Amino acid sequence: MKLRRSTYGAAIAALMLALGAGIVAGATVAPAQPGTGYSAPQLYNLANASARDGKPGLAVLNYERARLLAPSDPDVQANLRYVLEAAGLPAVTGNWFDRHAGLLRSNSCFWLGCIGILLVGAGEIARRVYPRQRTAFGAVSAAGLSGIILALCAAAALWPVMSEAVVIAPTTAQRLAPATLADPLSTLHEAQIVTVEAQRQGFALVQTKAGLAGWVLRADLAPIVPRGS
Repeated sequence: MKLRRSTYGAAIAALMLALGAGIVAGATVAPAQPGTGYSAPQLYNLANASARDGKPGLAVLNYERARLLAPSDPDVQANLRYVLEAAGLPAVTGNWFDRHAGLLRSNSCFWLGCIGILLVGAGEIARRVYPRQRTAFGAVSAAGLSGIILALCAAAALWPVMSEAVVIAPTTAQRLAPATLADPLSTLHEAQIVTVEAQRQGFALVQTKAGLAGWVLRADLAPIVPRGS
């Protein structure tokens, strides 16, 4: 029984090591293409240009995208707050968990998780190969596990943004059903941030920060996290 458990443990450790190495190798061989317009400085400049042109929706959209890549940048946060207040909308706020876990950049979360998987796998294999050094290699595994947990916490803080969108039309009607003839429930204004819950027939079911849910035209919205990127 001990041999079987040891074999299972070694197999799992080897799998984690291979998984971490494979992810890192794949990211190294096929890095993100430069010049795609999704670096924090580029998005920040796009947002500033939209704000100057009187397009608060596109400004908020690009400030929010820049904030994902540079969550601790004070200029991004200040300009986003200014545009929202100028549009008569509440400033973006977050709870303690969001503010602290979100300090990690999204790509930092990826690499931290990969390194954590590698450390756990390597540490567990080394503990079995060198049993006299179990304590030292156990510390390596513990460090890797801590990295994985921290990456998961940061990812959890970023996850709600995946379903958020910004209103880019001057106004859009929030309707009772996904049809242009459906009764309107309220009017959403440009730069307003909503949560997308479903999509159907060119419409999106969105919920406002106040909790009101209704259908709006998808063309009047832009997701904060671009689809297919």
